[in-house]
Amino acid sequence: MLLIFTCLMLFGITAIPALAADAAAPPDLTAGAAVLTDFTTGIVLYAKNPDVHKAPASTTKILTALIALEKGRLDDVITVGPNPPRVEGTRVYLVEGEKITLENLLYGMLLNSGNDAALAIAEHYGGSQEGFARLMNEKAAALGAVNSHFVTPNGLSEPDHYTTARDLALITRAAMQNATIRRIVATKTQSWHGQEWETTLVNQNKLLWNYEGADGVKNGYTSESRFTLAGSATRQGQSFIAVVLDEPGPREAAADVAALLDYGFKEFRTVQLVRKGQVVAVIDRSEGEKVEVTAAADLVVVQPNDGSPLPLEQLQLSPFHGAVAAGTRIGEMIFRQDGKVVGRVDVVNRQAIPARPLSISDWWLRLSFVLGTMFVLYRLSLVRRRRQLFRSRAYGNNL
Repeated sequence: MLLIFTCLMLFGITAIPALAADAAAPPDLTAGAAVLTDFTTGIVLYAKNPDVHKAPASTTKILTALIALEKGRLDDVITVGPNPPRVEGTRVYLVEGEKITLENLLYGMLLNSGNDAALAIAEHYGGSQEGFARLMNEKAAALGAVNSHFVTPNGLSEPDHYTTARDLALITRAAMQNATIRRIVATKTQSWHGQEWETTLVNQNKLLWNYEGADGVKNGYTSESRFTLAGSATRQGQSFIAVVLDEPGPREAAADVAALLDYGFKEFRTVQLVRKGQVVAVIDRSEGEKVEVTAAADLVVVQPNDGSPLPLEQLQLSPFHGAVAAGTRIGEMIFRQDGKVVGRVDVVNRQAIPARPLSISDWWLRLSFVLGTMFVLYRLSLVRRRRQLFRSRAYGNNL
């Protein structure tokens, strides 16, 4: 089938991994390890010791919240056991036997960094701290955070409890894709009505007050980890996540995260180039029918914010015959920058493509094929009969 198509627009790629090399020099950091990630694509735009094991402290609670919301519902009622009230460090002063919803525990854990709230969640959904730790490690591995190992749900120091800046950025990005977590970590204050403690919780992530567009996520501290912070900010639809570990103080942690976010907003642009279902070409069939070709996935490009051109695209349609159901992969768009292939995306037909009616020449070719096949079969049957006759005569002569 001869297809004539018209391309409607140019598109970009999912991301270009080596962007940071062409951008301005990133800021100097006091953090022992750090990562800046584009939220939309997950591309790492800056890294300092990204795969070195570090203690995460209370940034661990980001993963705890993610698992809790996958396992439970906000209105789940959790009965506090004997262990949470005895936990060390920051608490929301839970008491044994207290009944409290998962939503309230999440606020207590993510705003006030309640270690007891984290343990109550862990024991409820994991059966024990050890059982929940298994869930944490399984989830981390599924997210690609393969250089981490978690022992506690709250980040209290343990020899085998560690992560990396890259892994924590992966976990934070996954958590921030959850609308409930995004809402909670962006909350500055929240009333708390516990059985033995009533107060107003104040989010310990000071970026929410001091950084334009800040919308999360979590800070932490232990004597082993020193200060840690995962921060997120959004401006004009563009979002970045910055993670710093092993900081000498809370001010340094906040300053480093702010510097990384500034670097992201200044040096990079995240552009939505095409959305899933958007028409990228139109097929004009010989019968006068038109079939729209659409992208099978979103396409986003992250580029240096220097006016550099977008990658160019080439549409390649696959040959097909007969009827084609709507939504069938009929080709791909190939994206090139500086002559190199940097991305691909499938394209599908929006409307069904009916089989083309057979012409006289098509019928003649089919008839010729059938007659030819019948002739070959006839000749084969004659040869077979002759062989059988020869064998029967030969057998009679030997009697």
